[in-house]
Amino acid sequence: MSAFEAGVRTLHEGLAAWKRGASPGLVSRAAVLFDEAARGGDVRGAVGAAVARGLAGDLDGARRRLHEVIAASPRCAAAYVGLGLFGLRDPDPLAHAAATSWALVAARDLAPDVACIERMLAVSLSAGGEFMAALQSARNALALDRDDDEARLWSALLRLHFGGDLSAATVLAECPLEAGGRMQSPAAWLAAAAGLYARSEFQEARKAMRRAVAPLKIGDASEAPMVDSARRWFRELRGFGPGVPMTGDRWLRDVGGAQSDFARTRAALSSLREALASDPARARAERVSALDVDGALGGLEAQTRRGMLEWGARLIIRGFAEAYLPLVAYLEAPTLEELAAMDLVVCDG
Repeated sequence: MSAFEAGVRTLHEGLAAWKRGASPGLVSRAAVLFDEAARGGDVRGAVGAAVARGLAGDLDGARRRLHEVIAASPRCAAAYVGLGLFGLRDPDPLAHAAATSWALVAARDLAPDVACIERMLAVSLSAGGEFMAALQSARNALALDRDDDEARLWSALLRLHFGGDLSAATVLAECPLEAGGRMQSPAAWLAAAAGLYARSEFQEARKAMRRAVAPLKIGDASEAPMVDSARRWFRELRGFGPGVPMTGDRWLRDVGGAQSDFARTRAALSSLREALASDPARARAERVSALDVDGALGGLEAQTRRGMLEWGARLIIRGFAEAYLPLVAYLEAPTLEELAAMDLVVCDG
């Protein structure tokens, strides 16, 4: 057995025994074996050494090593995937969203039609606020792998809060039921809370939120930030009410009330319309019609609603990424598909 194969086996053994807060002993041992493979000129060993160290907790060292691999082998897709993986597993994923997306776009260019790369790219683009591109990547991931539960989650979240598709709330609400071996963690209940609240099932949404944080030790210094982040996101979600933001009685309050620029402009246009109706001769002389004013009013409202939708989507989706990704990184090891995309598997035979 080569040093690389021994490193892969040790890494997989360590990840199979992944437990919350467990000692990264086996994963660290894999890094030593990968180092030996790298000294023999195997670029996969260099990637494996970086990945093993990053999973053991040394994110900065892992990134530095991966950049060194890219400098020496710029067409090594596995190194770019590794950078993307650690960008998403960083305690502050929003701060690294742009660099993560860059790495994953490069990985996709070098290794097209890989479902997990498309899914990871959808997540990083969502964290960066690039929602249209994120939705396309999520759809690409599902086209390549119809059983990708996480891609389905992000697609539904984007369709709900960016596209206004309320039917996507059902997909989110069923995340804990639909998930297989992966996503049985509290992160799935966090997604369910988003869907249930959008369906106005407020009590069930609160129950899902409690399930999302219940397994965490709230007073523990390492886990308290994740609990606080999840609760903060849920407060933001509740602030927009059920369904798409700015519906029903919420309209004026959502755009700033009576003193907002929107409300004042709308009032001025409404007054102009009344003046045109009361003095049609002057309206004809000025070549202004009520239809012109109605068109301006409609355009103003549509533009304002779209701006508020995009602002609300940015707040909710990026906030979800900020709460969801640390939970996944803390509780779950990388998937076999992600390891394969980094060439950290050995095929039998």
